[in-house]
Amino acid sequence: MKRLLGILPLVGAYYLIELSAYILLPSSWYGLIFGLAWALMLAGIGVCLPRLAGRIFFGITYLFGAGWTLAQVGYHSVFQKVMWLSDINYAGEGAVFLGDVLGAFPVGWWIFAGIHMTMLVLGIIFFPGKGKSAPQKTEEKGIFRGITRQRVFTGGCFIAIAVLLLVVMPQVLFHRDKSVWGTRSEFAQATSYKAIYTTMYDANNVYRLTGIYHLTARDFWKHEIYPITPFAKIARAKGVERLDAYFAQRGQAQPNEMTGIYRGKNIVLVLMESMDDWLITREETPTLCKLMEEGISFTDFYTPIYGSARTFNSEFCMNTGLYLPTTGRFVFHYITNDFSQSLPSVMRNQGYSAEVFHYNTAKYYSRGVFEPALGYEKYNAYSDYETDKLKLYDDNLLFDNQGLKEQFFREGTRLNTIITRSAHLGYEYSEALSKFALHKYPEYRGKFSSEEESCARVKAKLVDDCFARLLEELEARGELKNTVIIGLTDHYTYGYKNTEELMALSGVKEKLLLEKTPMFIWSSEGPSLQVDKTASTVDLVPTLLNMMGIETGYSYLGRDIFDEAYEGYAVFSDGSFISNGLVIECQKDGNYRIIENRRGIELTEEDYAKLTDFTSTFREMANELLITDYYRE
Repeated sequence: MKRLLGILPLVGAYYLIELSAYILLPSSWYGLIFGLAWALMLAGIGVCLPRLAGRIFFGITYLFGAGWTLAQVGYHSVFQKVMWLSDINYAGEGAVFLGDVLGAFPVGWWIFAGIHMTMLVLGIIFFPGKGKSAPQKTEEKGIFRGITRQRVFTGGCFIAIAVLLLVVMPQVLFHRDKSVWGTRSEFAQATSYKAIYTTMYDANNVYRLTGIYHLTARDFWKHEIYPITPFAKIARAKGVERLDAYFAQRGQAQPNEMTGIYRGKNIVLVLMESMDDWLITREETPTLCKLMEEGISFTDFYTPIYGSARTFNSEFCMNTGLYLPTTGRFVFHYITNDFSQSLPSVMRNQGYSAEVFHYNTAKYYSRGVFEPALGYEKYNAYSDYETDKLKLYDDNLLFDNQGLKEQFFREGTRLNTIITRSAHLGYEYSEALSKFALHKYPEYRGKFSSEEESCARVKAKLVDDCFARLLEELEARGELKNTVIIGLTDHYTYGYKNTEELMALSGVKEKLLLEKTPMFIWSSEGPSLQVDKTASTVDLVPTLLNMMGIETGYSYLGRDIFDEAYEGYAVFSDGSFISNGLVIECQKDGNYRIIENRRGIELTEEDYAKLTDFTSTFREMANELLITDYYRE
């Protein structure tokens, strides 16, 4: 009994990780039971080991568990999302901006960080097994030296209880489904417990249902181990069949009045980092206002986040017509996929050359590998052309540096993709990009009611400077009439810490509506019009290809915005849905809430069921396109 009592603190130490997650990022009581099972499991394994090995095991597992939990809480406090294990691959990119977001972490985060560090040290020092108890029979040789039968028996009992709980708990969840949904098919309900647990689609929902330990364990099995088993091959074949049926049911887009209007023109595609819609004003961004007024302005355009990397999600989508995977697998797992349907691949088949231009190194988001995989001939990092770090803050370096300029205006018909930097977070006077912008435009220091707004607006002015310079260079070379400029934003200004002020600046009352961002297509020869139909990032590739008059034969997840048969919508990774004045948020409990209903539609229970089926299928198909490598011939 004394030995049992001596082991219980070890269980408590492991369980503290689940409790801290529950307190800082509330889950369900099911998660607490799953957490207890894993605490028993880990404690049992540790007790079965010799004391030194057990201490090492405890140190490693506790450090990972506590660290991963704190990372999840910190990430969620900024992005309102829970991560998959694969998102660790993005840690290097996110670490660069860690200092800018630490202030958003809750006070409890810092308290539990200290508690976990203390518990880690105490657990290693007082790990069970030390004391002057009666001698026990042990194995005297090899790695089993120091293992007692009593320790193995006690640890084995803990492991057996843990296994029993892990077998029973999913069945408890599935039984709860029947009481909630009655005879309705739980697989038709994306929010059913069984669908959440088995499909592992949304990390937020899985965490709320099962807690931090079980989410991590299921994540590791489902997304790292299962894909390399023979069962995955069978699942892929079925996925292709579902995709074929999905696209066949939807039908093919028909030519329209926009088909081929930009045929043969050069393309400049600009991903405007953090350029929110409220930042575009006549005072700060006169050039962007001009391009949007003279060109095609999409007034209800959204940039939903799929996966966990906001910028790269939009970058990946605007090139491929695909969202990042939400399956828990890192997008790099699909690097060997065939991306023949991508914008750069299609344009190169039409005789274009295609290159990317950005300030950051080729290692950042693995762009040096990924961009060629997507079809680009080259990723041009400004840092390869310029060693002065101060000059790298300026997006106009693309035209100030002779080597970059020559590469941009190379011979032939071109697709040039620019990723700007200037408007990136953070929005404090002390932040490096803000200091650079304020050095150029010092009058913006204190110009607006808050430091954040002053910094955001002066950075937006730098982005506008880049577009103004682009127009100057095109005109000087006589290429203005033969060039189409597309501008879209990767995400709203999520780095803005004062959310209440941000929503006021954006003119919205709900966070979901913050996802609306600028998007325009401009050519000196028109057309000039305003498109109010709802659209999203995934619609860009099919829309642009139609305007270029290119028929690829590929079916895309998104639609040609000008297709009359396309009603226009944006589907978010959590199941929320926006379509032309109808804004429906999928809440944490799986129920829907109408945020806006300018159409005055009265939605019935049947309508909600159809919406659930539609958004669930859309998100499933988004993943299947990557998982099945659908575009490989």
